[in-house]
Amino acid sequence: MDTQRHEIVKLPAPATKSTTVSSYFVRAIEIFKTIIISHEIRQGAIAPIVGALIAVIIFLMLLLGNISNGFKQPIYQLPRFSGNIELTADYSRQALLSDYLKTMTEVILEDNPQKIKDNSAIFRAMTQAVLQELDPGRKRYVVMFLQDANLLKIKSNKQPSILLGANLTHANLQGMNLRFANLQGTNLSHVDLRGSDLFGANLANAALDNSCYDNFTVFDKKFQPHAAGMRKVKSLKKCE
Repeated sequence: MDTQRHEIVKLPAPATKSTTVSSYFVRAIEIFKTIIISHEIRQGAIAPIVGALIAVIIFLMLLLGNISNGFKQPIYQLPRFSGNIELTADYSRQALLSDYLKTMTEVILEDNPQKIKDNSAIFRAMTQAVLQELDPGRKRYVVMFLQDANLLKIKSNKQPSILLGANLTHANLQGMNLRFANLQGTNLSHVDLRGSDLFGANLANAALDNSCYDNFTVFDKKFQPHAAGMRKVKSLKKCE
């Protein structure tokens, strides 16, 4: 009769709840140790084997963690990346405005405004290029500068405006003094002109569709804002 002792292998009870990847690895180690002991492997050989197995498991866990983070990382970085793009665009627009105002100021102070009028085609092209890239808020500063520097004043009906063909859409020109300003052929659609003084302004061929005005906007008596496509909007409402 075989009297050899046989150890009963006791496997750990199955988990009743969902476990993580790491818990499965821990269970695998315990099962592996039990099987080794049941086959009566020498005690000295168990430690190296278990140590090597643990090292492999840790390596796999780290690898899986890095892969998981790699998939998640672009999702978390999207808002930050989008914010950086917007900050870069805003910085670029501010740089364009600053360079334009600096260049125009230097010409006016050193060579007087007559040089701009004599070379109106060059400065008109430069002004249009800048306005095309600027946001509505910064477009206001360009118009303010040109008006204050008397570069928008009507001198002759034959002389084209420096804003001829310029894109001022959605610009906030609310409350501005544009008396006798030459706005001929300017794109003023969706522009806020509430409270602005446009008395004597040249609006020939100007696009005024959906631009806003109110009871405080001053026009020539013969000018009909509704016929030009303008909308009457109260001061407390948004001009959209």
